[in-house]
Amino acid sequence: MKIIDRVLIAVFCLFIFGFGIAFAVSPKSTFSVNEKRSLAEMPAATLDGIFNGQFESGFETYINDHFPARESFAALDAYYALFTGRNGSNGIYKGKDGYLFAEPPGHDEKIISDNIEALRSFANNTKIMSTLMIIPSGGYIMSEKLPANHLEYRDGETLAEIRSRVESDIRWVDVEAKFLNAKESGQIYYKTDHHYTTYGAYLAYEAFCGEHGLTPFKDYTIERYDGFYGTSYSTSALWNEPAESFEVWRYPSNASVEINGTAYPSLWFDEHLEEPDKYPVFLNGNQPFERIINPDVEGGKILVLKDSYAHAMIPFLAQHYHQIDMVDLRYYFEPVSELVRENQYGEIFMIYGLSSVCDDTDIAILE
Repeated sequence: MKIIDRVLIAVFCLFIFGFGIAFAVSPKSTFSVNEKRSLAEMPAATLDGIFNGQFESGFETYINDHFPARESFAALDAYYALFTGRNGSNGIYKGKDGYLFAEPPGHDEKIISDNIEALRSFANNTKIMSTLMIIPSGGYIMSEKLPANHLEYRDGETLAEIRSRVESDIRWVDVEAKFLNAKESGQIYYKTDHHYTTYGAYLAYEAFCGEHGLTPFKDYTIERYDGFYGTSYSTSALWNEPAESFEVWRYPSNASVEINGTAYPSLWFDEHLEEPDKYPVFLNGNQPFERIINPDVEGGKILVLKDSYAHAMIPFLAQHYHQIDMVDLRYYFEPVSELVRENQYGEIFMIYGLSSVCDDTDIAILE
């Protein structure tokens, strides 16, 4: 055997055994900060699990999640794809000026039809004045920041189609035009996250007020926090991108929010400001059901059907209503019609990102 062959074999064996030793002795994290997800735990070895394949599957996931330098390899792969002309291959486009854009919402006609019909039927069955607001994607509004090559963002076409199908039954709030007209005045979408910024949420609040004849409040204390990394950053594995600032617009309020039977004295959960993803500071993130009570407002009771786009906007809206009940159909599995029967809502507000209407099937189960 040639010396070079022996060297290659030795290097290969050293590599294999080295990683095995590194895996065995390295500490095992339970959470990935960059990916914003819990990591797999070592599965319990049971006879049933071994024979039905669950142990093997769980152990493979455990190995993948705790492979030495796994996040470094994931980032290396993401940047390699970027530099070899495959920008967006992992569902996130690296745009100009530090923007990371989620790929365009889908356009599955059945999903869209089922979701829209569910909202229309609910509005008609409850006979309560209903309003729909759909937030377009950042890639559509900030199209000038997209890379040269990308899939087509058809938000305008899809929004127009949805509007034409619901407008006879549900009031429509047009945020598309407002965002397009205002994008030179401030940053409407985060660079590292798919959500709109607090400024963008305020624009949506203004649009809602305009449709309902309300006067938007304007006196806020704006607090800025550095070190924000959103979900687009986590998904992209482009983890050398810089953090951005995150704003909280506060106002004096006695409003409280009830979550899982516990009342909290604020709509802002400041403990999340210490985390890389600060968006859950609004209403403590995704919850099945939340109820806001504002004793400073005498009247007004509204039911909000929503996804996470509502979280930054609802604290503004809470200045106008005594009670706001919020339902997230991704996690709430009781009939919403029961809530309507138990409460005398004066209005229903439906607020979703366009991707939820186009890609998710949770709205269609509304009853």
